[in-house]
Amino acid sequence: MAWTAVNEAYVLGAMPSDLGAEYSGWLTRNPGKASRLSEIAASVVADFRAGLSANPSLAMEPGEDTVPERCLQHVSTIVFYHLAMEMGISINMSAQTAFIRAEAYLRSLYTSEAVIDRDTVGQTPSYNPVTERNERVLRPI
Repeated sequence: MAWTAVNEAYVLGAMPSDLGAEYSGWLTRNPGKASRLSEIAASVVADFRAGLSANPSLAMEPGEDTVPERCLQHVSTIVFYHLAMEMGISINMSAQTAFIRAEAYLRSLYTSEAVIDRDTVGQTPSYNPVTERNERVLRPI
């Protein structure tokens, strides 16, 4: 599974052009906030790595700023959302929905033991019953 470093350079490259223009203007007006993007990205990546580390089937990459490629869209969404909030940009419904979905994905990492590496996944979906029964039992209501 490929892992990607999520740092300021990555986020700036993935940033939508309208948010990038707002960000440039915001930095010009607030030069003391130049490190905020890196701080937000590092915090979000740390949260994702903590969730991923809870999965015993996943071998963690040693780089502290890396996440699996499968998580990149969700990481970017959360970083962009927090940055927009900090800059005082109005959040529309589609951005809010994307953020909620990304947060739900992040929270699912903490409780999931699913194998997220597509190279190691077996045939899906699997229709094997959890338990085998010799006979079918009907119970009266």
